[in-house]
Amino acid sequence: MKIMDIQQNIFNNYDCFEEILKHLIDDPGTLFYCLLVNRHWCRVAVPLLWSRPFEYHGFGEPAADIIQIYVSCLPEVERQLLIDEGLDLPPLRCPLFDYPKYLQSFESAHFTGAVMSWLSTKVKSWLSFIEGREPDLYSNTYLVQTVIGNLLFSRSKGLKDLDIVHFDEDDDSLIADITSFDDSNKTLSRLEKFQFDYSGWAEQEDKSSEIISNLFNFMSKWTRNIQHIYISITILSNPELEFPQIAQSFAQLIESQRSLRELIIMGFWTPSTAITLFNALTTQANSLTFLRIHELYQDQFLFLLNILPTLKNLETLQFWGFSGEYDESIKVSTKHGGIITNQINIKNLHYKAEKSQIDVFNYMGPLIQMAGSNLKTLSLESVTPELCLLIGQSCPNVTHLSLSLTTNEIPDSIFHLLSSITNLLHFSLYIYSSDVPFATTESLTQFSLSIPPSLVYFGFYLAITPCVLEYFLKHCQAKLQVLAVYRSEIIDENLITVIKNYKEERDSLRKLLIDPGVNTYEGSVISKALIEANQIIPIINTVIDNSYSFSGPEYESFVDLWNQDIILSPEL
Repeated sequence: MKIMDIQQNIFNNYDCFEEILKHLIDDPGTLFYCLLVNRHWCRVAVPLLWSRPFEYHGFGEPAADIIQIYVSCLPEVERQLLIDEGLDLPPLRCPLFDYPKYLQSFESAHFTGAVMSWLSTKVKSWLSFIEGREPDLYSNTYLVQTVIGNLLFSRSKGLKDLDIVHFDEDDDSLIADITSFDDSNKTLSRLEKFQFDYSGWAEQEDKSSEIISNLFNFMSKWTRNIQHIYISITILSNPELEFPQIAQSFAQLIESQRSLRELIIMGFWTPSTAITLFNALTTQANSLTFLRIHELYQDQFLFLLNILPTLKNLETLQFWGFSGEYDESIKVSTKHGGIITNQINIKNLHYKAEKSQIDVFNYMGPLIQMAGSNLKTLSLESVTPELCLLIGQSCPNVTHLSLSLTTNEIPDSIFHLLSSITNLLHFSLYIYSSDVPFATTESLTQFSLSIPPSLVYFGFYLAITPCVLEYFLKHCQAKLQVLAVYRSEIIDENLITVIKNYKEERDSLRKLLIDPGVNTYEGSVISKALIEANQIIPIINTVIDNSYSFSGPEYESFVDLWNQDIILSPEL
């Protein structure tokens, strides 16, 4: 069969061609050009373009155009309602497609912004002109978003992604309306991803908790297939009273799902809310694979420790900061020679320090012991020598390791840690002090020799000189394929020369990552050195910040950066 015939068969097969164009879902510009090829391409591209119309267009002319097209899809009685309320609608073209039915993703903030853009650029208010006053943008926005929102929720074949963002200056009308739109129960029944980011009012008469709880209760009744949930709630008038009410409804939402996979919880912690939410997690014990929690208190963390062993399929656990001043040692139950009885199955553990000054060992230590040999990736900030020693004793199978140390020098426990991990592929080390991290040549030698031969990626934020790096590279046994220099102020022409010489001598180096903050103005010495080095080593002006973990749904692109151009094998 000729190639042209094969291509024609593919294009004639609607499902096959649609699957091909789905790969352009994140490239609306290219999809738009597909509209112009022919009628068949247009029929395939339109549903994809209109599945997530507000993701890229929340404000401005493109956003206003989206609302304009949706207005053209309104029944005559609905358009007349807008006119009766004083809106002078612009000329409307008869729509070529039933655009609302293709909607699969709804972003509330961008939707409201698009409505405001449409009102500001395309619509005049004849009623306000007659009455000699400025148009009431607030009232008109509420009117239009109610009418269009009802159109979208009643016509859509089903939402897969619902993203609600509420700022403190917003009202709660859209959140409340979602539960009352025509056929909203049917539209939300196919929901797979739910993001809720709410910043409320610190006012006594605020009814945020009631509105939020009603939404969660409604969703608990009609949604069963949510796999990803992100929730953040801050600034309520009476947190101690309102958070428990919200937590109860949110727990019901968790419990009502068949197979929740990923959960991110930011804030709204009180003793009762933590117990309510963590107990709800046990209903997803067989499906939950990713859990990230922000600003947890230690007593709530202790309760979570008891829940974690029941989450049999949890692979990734992340903590972003801990709250409170209560900071005591946490013991893990053991018996018979210190063997841990309540093990957990997590493979990826990540801790990002926030403002709280806590002893990380008291929190991460028990988790490291409980995970033990299951851990594959470990990314921690505020790491003490004691914690390094524990990692070396407990985690022999780690392949990706990122540590930000509290000490000014690299402690001996790092040498023992690295020597005990024989399959390490990636290692990033951060010390933010401006002091040289090696007190003696002997400690530098120990560090160099402790690097396992399996290592292919080494990234560092260290105050080292070119001579120190040269010594390290000479004595390091690993055939490094990627070097990442996170600290921009140490990068000069001498450092680049050292790395270039390493490439020429070892020929293992595949890539050099440097901080984009390096001053490389045209004609400078460092610029010339980088240009010369780039002829034999690909140099990329980007590094992966230590706040990014090795794993997790929102870090997939960074995982690709970690592994790009790296041959994950001991031999080149």
